[in-house]
Amino acid sequence: MPDDLLPPTLVGPIFEKAQETSLVMRMGTPIEVDYGETSIPVTTARPEVGQVGVGTRNQDREGYRKPVSGSAWDTKTFAPIKLATIVTASDEFVRKNPLGLYTKMQGDLAFAIGRGVDLAVFHGKQPINGAPLLGIEASNVLANTPNVVTLPADRRASVYESLLTGYEIVVEDEDFTAWAVDPRFRARLIRDGAERDVNGNLVNPAEINLNAQSGNILGIRSEYGRAVAGDLGAATNSGIKVIGGDFSKLRYGFADEIRVKVSDQATLTDGAGNTVNLWQTNQVALLIEVTMGWILGEPDAFVAFKQAPPTPVAA
Repeated sequence: MPDDLLPPTLVGPIFEKAQETSLVMRMGTPIEVDYGETSIPVTTARPEVGQVGVGTRNQDREGYRKPVSGSAWDTKTFAPIKLATIVTASDEFVRKNPLGLYTKMQGDLAFAIGRGVDLAVFHGKQPINGAPLLGIEASNVLANTPNVVTLPADRRASVYESLLTGYEIVVEDEDFTAWAVDPRFRARLIRDGAERDVNGNLVNPAEINLNAQSGNILGIRSEYGRAVAGDLGAATNSGIKVIGGDFSKLRYGFADEIRVKVSDQATLTDGAGNTVNLWQTNQVALLIEVTMGWILGEPDAFVAFKQAPPTPVAA
């Protein structure tokens, strides 16, 4: 293909934009991932120390046996998945305004990669059809944490009591570092938690930022993204409003750079079995693909907060 159809700077900006839009890339910790299985050592027992001797005098301490403890390890393994999509445009449009086309493509393709990564990690699904991903462990999906707290359906009840309950569940054995929040739940959080005057009016409403991607809830970092609920692309809403816990236990990585390929001569087949000859129809196709993997160190390190269904109104 001629160089004017694929500027050499295209791949870099795509990856940067994908990072900006992805909850996983904002909250998780990057690790090295290979094309095959990746194994990570996990500590199951740590050494502990104890006092030497039987008393407080030197003769009660010196010469006595030192306590013995030990360490134990296990391994967690995961295999990466490949995410990809193909988009097409007319050759006439490409040649008339290639810079405008590729600028738009950068945002769209990065958006698709970020959504695909997030939906995979949070719900184990794919945006293109909402179907479950194949070959992944159910315990390696954030929404499948065994810890679930139901948020009150009654708008007069504060959601913060439920958030505190979930926090207590996690910190019994793990750290609690962040909340991932559906941005559509932000108004409920503000109504229940914002400072009000004696008349019930919001104090300093101008300081409330409804557009912020980051913030804090109960003094703990919060990040906002629609992947929490799971209704990205064709995937349906799970009812989850918040997932909190120890996000240092979420590790992700890419086995390769995001790759872009271009063709005006390929024949494409869509999900319905329809074929399109690009040369015959005078179109140009862009393919974007990436191989990525992730692992949750401990599903119990997270808690999901689901919205209770509204109470039926009596007839």
